[in-house]
Amino acid sequence: MLKFEIVSSRTVEGVETEKKYVAYMLQVRQDNKESRACDPDPVNVERRYTHFLDLYNGLKKEHAAFLGNLSFPRKMVVGNFEPNLISNRCYAFESLLQLVANESSLRNSVAAISFFNDIELNEAKRLILEKKFDQALSILENSFKLLNKVYTDRSRVVLSALCRIVACAEASGGALAGPVERWAQLALRRYQAVSDSDLLLMYIPLLHACISIWETLGRDKSKLVEEVNDLRKRGMKVDAIPTLMEAVDNLITTV
Repeated sequence: MLKFEIVSSRTVEGVETEKKYVAYMLQVRQDNKESRACDPDPVNVERRYTHFLDLYNGLKKEHAAFLGNLSFPRKMVVGNFEPNLISNRCYAFESLLQLVANESSLRNSVAAISFFNDIELNEAKRLILEKKFDQALSILENSFKLLNKVYTDRSRVVLSALCRIVACAEASGGALAGPVERWAQLALRRYQAVSDSDLLLMYIPLLHACISIWETLGRDKSKLVEEVNDLRKRGMKVDAIPTLMEAVDNLITTV
């Protein structure tokens, strides 16, 4: 049972030209419906009012009928930091997210994917460009865990998030090979049942990235090399291909 809850909020002082704002801590869980047991490994991410507003407006544009009479708190010129207003907003945000949890059409919408994916993805991309791979990895791991609770194991948004973790290790020149090995193994397992032609464009770059990680760690890479050679015999282009990061960036991220 997918569950969204605003568990806390904090006021963030603005930097340079940015005004101060309220950051809402969103917890995402997969609770057990039968036993009512809470998810032992919830994921927490911060979102601002504008992120929820973008989600609401996007859903209203794409799927207005599902929103019915759901009201959304309007922007305020003053009073944004009053406890009562924050509390009311938290309730409204949870009501909106509950609709998303209960309706797959909303969950699979462009607006929802952007809400759950883009904030962390953009921050991770920035850190990777700055070669701050450790920080990027931490964000990408948390983002993957969140997406994997909201979407299916082999949806493209989840697989692309998983492959981006592996790509981060490849971009680090092997520095993150150890911490990312388990993610690389998971990506390979999940690709065993993938048949979507677009997603398969990431498979060969993934194999090459995993071979590089296995080499760095001194693991037996023979099965991975054999897989690449088998794909070559089947007429697939396996040399002079994009890096895994490039392949992930080129993928159109939908569900």
